[in-house]
Amino acid sequence: MPTEIIQIRSQPGIKRDGTRFEGDNYVDGQWVRFQRGLPRKIGGYRQINNFVGGLVRQMSTQAQNNFVYLHLGYSDGLQQLTIDTLGNTSSPTDRTPEGYVGGDNFTWQFDAIYDGAGSASSLIAVGTNTGIDISNSVAQQVYIGDYYDSGVLVDITDVTASGGVCVLHPYLLVYGTNGYVQWSDANDPTNFTTGDAGDAYIDSSKVVKMLPLRGGGQAPAGIAWTLDRLIRITYVGDPAVFSFDTITASTSILAVNSIIEYDGIFFWIGIDRFLMYSGVVQEVDNNMNINYFFDGLNVTYANKIFAYKVPRYGEIWWCYPRGNATECTHAIIFNLREKTWYDTELPNSGRSAGVYAQVFNSPLLTGSEPSGFEGAYKLWRHEFGVDEIDGQSLNAVNSYFETADITALLSPQPTDTSLRIEMIEPDFVQSGDMQVRITGRINARAPEISGPIKTFPAVANEPYQQMVYFKEQRREMRFRFSSNTVGGNYQMGQVLGHIARGDGRYQS
Repeated sequence: MPTEIIQIRSQPGIKRDGTRFEGDNYVDGQWVRFQRGLPRKIGGYRQINNFVGGLVRQMSTQAQNNFVYLHLGYSDGLQQLTIDTLGNTSSPTDRTPEGYVGGDNFTWQFDAIYDGAGSASSLIAVGTNTGIDISNSVAQQVYIGDYYDSGVLVDITDVTASGGVCVLHPYLLVYGTNGYVQWSDANDPTNFTTGDAGDAYIDSSKVVKMLPLRGGGQAPAGIAWTLDRLIRITYVGDPAVFSFDTITASTSILAVNSIIEYDGIFFWIGIDRFLMYSGVVQEVDNNMNINYFFDGLNVTYANKIFAYKVPRYGEIWWCYPRGNATECTHAIIFNLREKTWYDTELPNSGRSAGVYAQVFNSPLLTGSEPSGFEGAYKLWRHEFGVDEIDGQSLNAVNSYFETADITALLSPQPTDTSLRIEMIEPDFVQSGDMQVRITGRINARAPEISGPIKTFPAVANEPYQQMVYFKEQRREMRFRFSSNTVGGNYQMGQVLGHIARGDGRYQS
């Protein structure tokens, strides 16, 4: 039979739901993303601090004088450290408020405000017992302190919250159980009794999260999630100050920190689907891995889910505990630019919190396994290089992807024959060796058969290295490419396969 040339390429994204044979997307992958419709390795990560005081549940960043000021809230306390433009960090400083007790399931909410009364940029913080139970109603003390100082935070007198804190400049709002919201006097986050200060009950259930929203003119505005509603907050001035109206009374939220804003649009995870708000509430289409996510999620620890974004690649990452894991071990990724979904296992037994540092242009994530120093954990800078850098240790990051089935059964002129692969012409922007193997089966119910692993270098120094040669035959054929070497990196191009028609067996 004459040889045919095919392009070895699938549709962007990794489809986990349904059968492998039904789709045109890639069927498997690890530490791989998609750009221009093609696979490329996700960036590496570097450990930048070994002395984080505990398992971090929330982080906050602001920049001043070429330093990123990072606050890390963990169950038993609060730390601050600085990061310079090269990623070097200071030693963490303990800013835990006096009287804060915390506990294993405590998590934090942060925001920042310019305090006109105190003439300082202030950090607002509250630790609540919601690590497992998002509906926990026990109110906790709200704290304040100079964002760029290193002193311990202090109480805002008689101000508590079971939900969290939110700044709608120039007001500080605190919220929680029974839909109760309080707001401070303008430009004075410690004054909740005079001036513009006020309160309201905006729903019958707990307010679990509130974020700023683009308002009209110079008026502050916000959006609030209760356990089952989405509510818009609008500044109306004296005497009410704020008005509240329901956007939808039939929504849900799975985890407080699953909410993330991307270019003015809010995305979050409901109890059974992915949602967005861009003026109206809509479901985010996911026919790729929605069942994979919800069926694999450890629901008991769902409120440990956290989201962060990687704007360079148009991505939102939701990190979540999978299977029996009690910490976030995997990530499901929505690529807005490519309009597709994929997923990956997280490194080093997982991550506990993450934030995209805007001015630093990198995601910062904290580890979920001890660093080796008593009671301490690691802080990682992601999207750094291509390897794992942990102190003096340099390790390869394993990355791979597997194509959808290529078969003569579904070609423009279907034939009931196998395909015999003779060779491929690799086309990659590549550093380090890569591997490829043929896998597949004779029909959709037959066992998988994987062929030998073939290696091709980044630079073909000999003519025989320009191609990769095979003697494999499959009725349903897939290609699995991988990179697992120090310094390894790749971006896929137009890879060509030389195939011929094989025999007509349809059973093994």
